[in-house]
Amino acid sequence: MTKSIDIENIKHLRATISENIILTPVIRFKALERLFSKNTKIYTKLEFLQKTGTFKIRGALTSLIKLDSTQKKYGVCAVSAGNHAIAVAQASKILGIDSKVVMPHKSNKFRVLCCKNLGAEVVFAKDSEHAFELVNEISQKENRKLIHPFEGQDIIDGTATLGYEILTQIKNFDSVVIPIGGGGLCAGVSAVIKSYKPSIYTIGVEPEGAQSISMSIKCNHTIKLKKTNTIADSLAAPFSLPLSFQYCRDNLDDCLSVSEDQIKDAMTFLYNEMKIASEPACAVSTAAMINPLRRKLEGKTTVIIMCGSNIDWKSYSNLLQ
Repeated sequence: MTKSIDIENIKHLRATISENIILTPVIRFKALERLFSKNTKIYTKLEFLQKTGTFKIRGALTSLIKLDSTQKKYGVCAVSAGNHAIAVAQASKILGIDSKVVMPHKSNKFRVLCCKNLGAEVVFAKDSEHAFELVNEISQKENRKLIHPFEGQDIIDGTATLGYEILTQIKNFDSVVIPIGGGGLCAGVSAVIKSYKPSIYTIGVEPEGAQSISMSIKCNHTIKLKKTNTIADSLAAPFSLPLSFQYCRDNLDDCLSVSEDQIKDAMTFLYNEMKIASEPACAVSTAAMINPLRRKLEGKTTVIIMCGSNIDWKSYSNLLQ
């Protein structure tokens, strides 16, 4: 059975969390359009302007408002290289819930500081795989509710509010390009858009060094990567999980990857043309448009999602040297 989403439920959810999120703008990406024919239109959803710098606050808030009084008493925990951890810390602060986040010890210092400034306790793990093991231990020992970074219906419904916004902001478009890490964003956005208009062409984009969803779709089951290797650390999920995988499999028309050099080139393009200093994950949709999708989407009206801005200037400069 195809995984789908009820648009009316997402509309209601969007209204419920509206006081604590931003209706991020959608604008014409004319600088990118210049690389295509004159009848090509490209819009971009500037989700990096969202509270906490990413779409992650949508799923975090959706998850936390569903907690019962006992769960709120014990608090929550999360695992993340940064963006999801920041979002859970922010949502917890808004709702007055104690939070503990597990982050790989090589996590960006700026993101770690953001979590601490929002009141979360930060626990470090040796790597991403250990971080997931550690957060499960914390959840069990301390009775904390684990807020997963990409798996679970609440997370997927939360990200679907972004897709719902696109549908209200752009009335007619042919295709949408969605970044993929663990698949939570892509699951929600692709499902709500397909529920509204099945003919819209949905495309997921991963870094070459972290292709958990595309490999899962090819195998038709969840997989675990031996390792991830990408500058887009926000998209470096080491494995796929059933629900987010199923939503992506059932609602994506295409899933492709971009190289590290293509991501860096897209980051440079965004800075030069739009004065946007994006984190690598934010640039993958632009990278896809400049490279593998350039011919396929010629003459189409496309919406691309720019998903995150949590990077400090030093890290940004080092990446583009």
